[in-house]
Amino acid sequence: MMTTNTPPRDPARIGAALLSAALLIGATLLAFHLSVDLRRLQSLQTDLAELQDVRYGLLNAELWVDQIADILAHKIDSFEVTDANRPLVKRNIEILLDRLLVEVEHYLRRRNAAGDNWVERLQGSLRQGVQDLLLDFTELRARVPVYADAVIDELNRPATRAIIKQQLLQALDSAAAATLSQTDLTAFELILSRQGCTRAPACVDAMQAESAELRQRTVITAVWVTALITVLFALALGRRRTLPPETMALLTGATLVLLALGVWTPMIEVDARIDALRFQLMGEPITFTDQVLYFQSKSILDVVAVLADTSAADMILVAVLITLFSLVFPTAKVIAGYLYYFDFRGLRGNALVTFFALRSGKWSMADVLVVAMLMAYVGFNGLIANQLQSMAGASPSVEVITTNGTALQVGFYVFLAFVIASLVLSSMLEARLERRIS
Repeated sequence: MMTTNTPPRDPARIGAALLSAALLIGATLLAFHLSVDLRRLQSLQTDLAELQDVRYGLLNAELWVDQIADILAHKIDSFEVTDANRPLVKRNIEILLDRLLVEVEHYLRRRNAAGDNWVERLQGSLRQGVQDLLLDFTELRARVPVYADAVIDELNRPATRAIIKQQLLQALDSAAAATLSQTDLTAFELILSRQGCTRAPACVDAMQAESAELRQRTVITAVWVTALITVLFALALGRRRTLPPETMALLTGATLVLLALGVWTPMIEVDARIDALRFQLMGEPITFTDQVLYFQSKSILDVVAVLADTSAADMILVAVLITLFSLVFPTAKVIAGYLYYFDFRGLRGNALVTFFALRSGKWSMADVLVVAMLMAYVGFNGLIANQLQSMAGASPSVEVITTNGTALQVGFYVFLAFVIASLVLSSMLEARLERRIS
């Protein structure tokens, strides 16, 4: 075992050790609460995105039918022939009735003139003679204005409008049921049930309020965790010439806390949505708000699980590589540094321990993963922003307000803190080794 030149009962050393232990315990407890809050926030955000998914709004055929039905009902209820619009309405009805009479007359004449033999043609001529005697289409067409007034008077009756509205809505519902597929609301209703809600708007409001509170709390907690561990490392750097065993143990524990928190909590959130879409249909406004086009919030372990669930060989290989370079190698490096420092059971001479403790930095790829996540964020952010901008300017008659909510999450910054802490710890171990050799 390695020995140290510092007296074992040095009060300053004991005080520093107790302070460092208190810092680590505080950081660990806060990190645990932070992980719980971040997972709860991730669950809330995912459920919110599902409730506001475009499938249940803008792409929901049933909702469109309801909106059109409301517009038709409003149009029929508000319809009234007044002195101002009566001439126009009457003129249109007159044109319709006159055309109808002309078509009826032509149809009857064609029917009566048709026949395959002289008997049928004779019967047709007799029918035509009777019709000409009983029906004078010229006189009927002359009375079209009278009929138009009668139709207008009938349309002005509330009972007639109610019947027309009922028939139109029934026809619309029948057409929709025959031609449109129903939206699967299983996931939607499951979330409402899990949240104890009966209506989606109230549920969304409550979840958004809780999400905002959690997000603010997680940021504050993450700052405290990082600050406590930073102070812990600052105290150790002040005693880097000796690097007592208890300090090495505490720094190792703090680094592993950052690693566990970094891989367990979400690192990036991709959120593309339509805040508002507005246009006019039959003179009535149609509005859709908070339509989520795409949402994902994943940690490193979540990504590994998703890749493994695909059962595809190439995806499983990627999952294994991510696990190896972002979890196994960094963990092995930190633990190997601890074992190398204490020469636990003579493991300092073990080639594998020596490799991970002193020479595995370029193989851990943790720093590369941080850069990869940063580049992925930049790429997602630019791509989504470009596509949403194109959507917003697609049509001058449609007002589209879009939002790109892609952002790096707390997990990314915690993992970045782990990378920095691991590098500092490794440099302190190598510096001590150099002093020991010299």
